Amino acid sequence: MPERAFIRLSLFHCTAIAFFLFAVALHYDPASGFTRFIYFGDHFTSTRLPEVTRTDPFVFHDSDGYDGQFYAQIATSPLLANPGLDRALDSPAYRSRRIGLPAFAWLAGLGHTRWILQAYALANVLAWLALAVLLLRWIPTSTTTARLAWLGCLFGVGVMMSVERALTDLPAALLLVIALHFAERQRRGSAGVAFSLALLTRDASMLGGGLLLPADRADRRQWLRAAGVGALAALPLVFWSIHVHRRFPGLPNGDAGIFALPFSALLGKLQAIWHAIPQQGWIRSTVQLLSITGLCVQFLLLLALARSAWRQRWWRVGAAFALLFAVLGPLVWEDYTAAARTVIPMTLAFNVLLLRDRWWSFPVCLVGNLPLLHGVVYLLRPSWPSLP
Repeated sequence: MPERAFIRLSLFHCTAIAFFLFAVALHYDPASGFTRFIYFGDHFTSTRLPEVTRTDPFVFHDSDGYDGQFYAQIATSPLLANPGLDRALDSPAYRSRRIGLPAFAWLAGLGHTRWILQAYALANVLAWLALAVLLLRWIPTSTTTARLAWLGCLFGVGVMMSVERALTDLPAALLLVIALHFAERQRRGSAGVAFSLALLTRDASMLGGGLLLPADRADRRQWLRAAGVGALAALPLVFWSIHVHRRFPGLPNGDAGIFALPFSALLGKLQAIWHAIPQQGWIRSTVQLLSITGLCVQFLLLLALARSAWRQRWWRVGAAFALLFAVLGPLVWEDYTAAARTVIPMTLAFNVLLLRDRWWSFPVCLVGNLPLLHGVVYLLRPSWPSLP
């Protein structure tokens, strides 16, 4: 692809980006800014850091809130020096491992709590915009299938959930894509730095380590170099984990229920959706079932390409997250959107690899990107609470 196509934004791109920014603006509150994204819940008001409470962030009433509220509080003290973090975090050792996004928010907020919270709330928005442009390197939207694939990458329910609740999934996926971009250009050092930042943002990013590997499995020298880059990239996470362990002794208690036997939790979720139809109605249940169908199609395509696509870095990254998709446990599938955001790299790889001028590309792309239906609804829901 010509280099200039990498930064060219057509009317189609600009319209999609404008729609996204419009939806983001719906979350703005004159009193609390964009802190609605962080999803503070009033059930944790008594344990929240006092300096955070004094900024009067947006708080959801009669709610536990969501994970972003803990990472946002870490952002006010990224070295974990604040003794109040022991009570403010639901699982200090578990949350503190993912320091990348909180550290970015602290830097962007210049150390001021109010600015830090705004920076943290909007970090996913910036990551979305960066990904929208970066994906043009692999998805030139010159065909209907390509346009759908680009939208599927950006408006899938997993990406939208990460944006709408200020989570670490999308920023970590963006850093993996940046690392892959550098790796394709044989810039190993830059790829290693981006991969290291991805690990610090979300430790599950280690599944994307295949992007560092050479295409030729018989080239031992290149494999040794890739192993060296990977080891160096992992060192910051190792040192940080040691610091976290010293600060919060004991084992993290946030991992239980994340993994299960292959597809057992998925089947359990499908059964739960079926039994819940009388309570939540056909529309909501159908939206969920269509999105899960799309995720399964993404998994199946990556599985089907296993014999022919090893040389492609995108497949190596996507296949690793496809395997993760298969073994996700009941804690993740309790809300299927959490499963979708956990495997964002699988969705990205599916859409990139699909565009190979195959006659069946469009129908597979259409079904595989069904999660974008719920994704758009998810982002618009703050202004229309009745949406599913």
